[in-house]
Amino acid sequence: MKQKSILALIIIASISLAGCGNNSSKTNTGNDSTNKVVEDTTKAKEDVKDTTEAVKDNVETAGKSLKYTAMNFKDDIVKAGYSLNDSANNKKNYFNGSETDYLLGNDVVRVYEYNSATDLEEDIKRIAPNGLTINGTDANYTRKPYYYKKGNSLIIYEGNEPAYIDEFKTMYGNTIIP
Repeated sequence: MKQKSILALIIIASISLAGCGNNSSKTNTGNDSTNKVVEDTTKAKEDVKDTTEAVKDNVETAGKSLKYTAMNFKDDIVKAGYSLNDSANNKKNYFNGSETDYLLGNDVVRVYEYNSATDLEEDIKRIAPNGLTINGTDANYTRKPYYYKKGNSLIIYEGNEPAYIDEFKTMYGNTIIP
């Protein structure tokens, strides 16, 4: 029994001495872990900064797209390479937004600007599925116009020129009245 106790004592002493020896590998591991944490924290801060900048840019872009004016429309059409003139055509006043009329070639484009997206959506609901009747009244169009929206504006193209229709689709997507 004495031998077992001595053997156990020797094993415990050996383990203790090994544990008290050179800890450089443990220290290096600790330093490596600390360095890794610092690197990860620095990267996380950079990622947050990049994300913050991206969100700021997206908010700015969204804000600009929400406030889309007749002048923005005119600028976009001219930048696309088309000539646009103010229309001497009489205003239709079919909608509650502030109306500005242009001539794109020989075709009329009406831009209605609204104070809010809610006001715009209310007017869009007034358009019949055939696109020729607004709030139950015949709009006297010779053919169904193309209705688009961007931000707070309703854009109505009363022509049928394929190049213009393609440009509107590029700028505004599909028509809101299919």
